[in-house]
Amino acid sequence: MKKAAAILILCIMLLMPLTSAMAMDYGDYLNSAVEFMQDMYYLDMDDEETLKAALKGIFGGLDPYSSFYDRGESQRLTESLEGSFSGIGIAIERCPEGVRITKVYDGSPAEGAGLWEGDIILAVNGVSTYGKDADVVASEIRGEEGTTVTLTIQRQSSRMDVAIKRGIVVINPVVWRIEGDVAYIHIDTFNSNTGRKFSEAMEQIKQAGITKILLDLRDNPGGFVDEAVDVARKLVPEGLITRLDFKSERLSDTEYYSSLKNSPYLVAVLVNENTASAAEILAGAIQDSGKGVLVGQKTYGKGVVQNMFSVLTPQAYAKYSRQYGLKFITEIEWLVYQGIFLSPNEILGTISITTGHYLTRNGRQIHGVGLAPDVEAANRTLPNGIDLMLVGRLTNDKTLTLNDYGNDVDQAERILRAAGYFEGVPDKLLDEETQAAIKKFQSSEKIRVTGNIDATTRDRLNMLLDTLRTQHDPQYVKGMEVLKMF
Repeated sequence: MKKAAAILILCIMLLMPLTSAMAMDYGDYLNSAVEFMQDMYYLDMDDEETLKAALKGIFGGLDPYSSFYDRGESQRLTESLEGSFSGIGIAIERCPEGVRITKVYDGSPAEGAGLWEGDIILAVNGVSTYGKDADVVASEIRGEEGTTVTLTIQRQSSRMDVAIKRGIVVINPVVWRIEGDVAYIHIDTFNSNTGRKFSEAMEQIKQAGITKILLDLRDNPGGFVDEAVDVARKLVPEGLITRLDFKSERLSDTEYYSSLKNSPYLVAVLVNENTASAAEILAGAIQDSGKGVLVGQKTYGKGVVQNMFSVLTPQAYAKYSRQYGLKFITEIEWLVYQGIFLSPNEILGTISITTGHYLTRNGRQIHGVGLAPDVEAANRTLPNGIDLMLVGRLTNDKTLTLNDYGNDVDQAERILRAAGYFEGVPDKLLDEETQAAIKKFQSSEKIRVTGNIDATTRDRLNMLLDTLRTQHDPQYVKGMEVLKMF
């Protein structure tokens, strides 16, 4: 389940002095079990595959949040948590011709090279993408920063080769806008960019003199606790934010505090049953501080925390064990206790293991319980799959016509799709399909039917967006009502 995959990863490696392990010696028993698996399993497995399967079973059997990841899985997990990767900055999906670009990230090399959402990638470095899975093509497109990849692109009836220099692509998890005297801020996840992007938003909100914030944490699965704390420190008045308690004496219990003397902000936090982990740390701190209220549904209730540890290959383990007479399987232990830096080829993968739990500002333990909202409101619906809170208002000054491309076209397509006028996939291109949807909308509004987005059509689409939000998002409506009371 998606919720079960929400993992709160902590960047805490404060290992205390080593204590002796009080554990049974399972060596012969586990070796026999592994040999039995290799002998009886119907497919051939080499030693490394067998070990990985055993580790997945050992750690994956603990709880939904603990697991073992091999090198490839570890890299993808790290990239998702870090919110950055080396590549060109696109999302793709399989299509009959090859793969289609579904998203071009802002500020990415792909955007700089002029790639469009909806472009079809026919080949990568001259090798056809026909019949390949999107994951396979994505791995072919990615590469080291500074290297170049050439994509063969089909855009409508045109075909072209585009050479793109790969770079570091940063995923922005924070979307914000000002609506009257309220700042709406949506945080998708707590990756390593969240605190910085939130700070940028708050600086502009402060300059605008806004003190009311509608903070949307719905469907936020968590992420780095440090990033959630960074956000909390800009909203929560002086005092404890959260306390992390660990079982092992080799991990230090940690308390996080805010030093904000007089927080000027009143916050309504939108939450639902998929608000989890680090998002609950932030929501709980705001609720306990008395500077905000939770609006929506009870949160998921993930009050446990995980640490990640890189583990050695059997060859590296045997090598260092013989040399030093120690039995450490993790990279961090060899580094802390012996000052040894392992090479990448000495790492088998990564263990994520639940190591402790957290308490809210007022000492609440919410694991399996969740945070109850102060103001209950029914969940939103997504008309025709469109999240209306991620749709912005159109701001175009000039009339948008056939073959125009950009964010305003994208917002218009999303509004039209949510309202049932447009059946296609929003792709930022005002093509004939988009133009036909605009004409239907203009006809229903009894305004001049042109298929173009002029000032009148722009304003009517913005009015439609407001109406759709009111109809489909009771939590947003209630949150705005709460803030307007003050």
